[in-house]
Amino acid sequence: MVIRFFGGDVPKVTEEHKSAMRARIQDAALACFARRGFAGASMADIVKEAGLSAGAVYVYYASKADLMIDVARRVMEPRMAVLEAAKSGSEVTAPAEVFVELIDSLLIDNPFASVMVQVWGESSYDTDFASFAGGIFESLIEEFTVYLAAYLQDQRGADAETARVRASVMVPGLLAMIQGAVVQATVFGEPSRLRVRTGIEAVLSSVDF
Repeated sequence: MVIRFFGGDVPKVTEEHKSAMRARIQDAALACFARRGFAGASMADIVKEAGLSAGAVYVYYASKADLMIDVARRVMEPRMAVLEAAKSGSEVTAPAEVFVELIDSLLIDNPFASVMVQVWGESSYDTDFASFAGGIFESLIEEFTVYLAAYLQDQRGADAETARVRASVMVPGLLAMIQGAVVQATVFGEPSRLRVRTGIEAVLSSVDF
């Protein structure tokens, strides 16, 4: 299908094309952030890395902050799918198994791990970053709370209200463990990832949820 434009035929941009362009720009941003840091990477760097014109990039993203939000969503979607799968089977999967799987998904072949640490660092003094990171974090808290409440109801016989309250209390601490694992593995490398993974698995296995 084409659109008539000043007497010429211009191909219609499909949703598939738009999605592919966004993914291409996001990949370029990840590469630049990993190489130069979020603060050090400019939109010009991202444009060059993507092999596109500045106009083509700015059609989709007006700023690095806008781009970062989409990158974060893209990275977190597969991790949220882990939670969805955990509570969609005939039995809700145990937290020890789910949280270790999430840690592995964040730290193995995930180029965004180091960028996550950069975002948290920026958030300590940049209010815009703090707002962005806070929004992502609140979404994570809600997703994890829904999962854990489902587990407590399914496997521990708790009623809906009790399960929700208990999950709400525990989830921030569980997320803090995951954040700590990301920081340690990013800073200290693979040996630290394995050590932290083993430790968190042991802790979660001993908790009476």
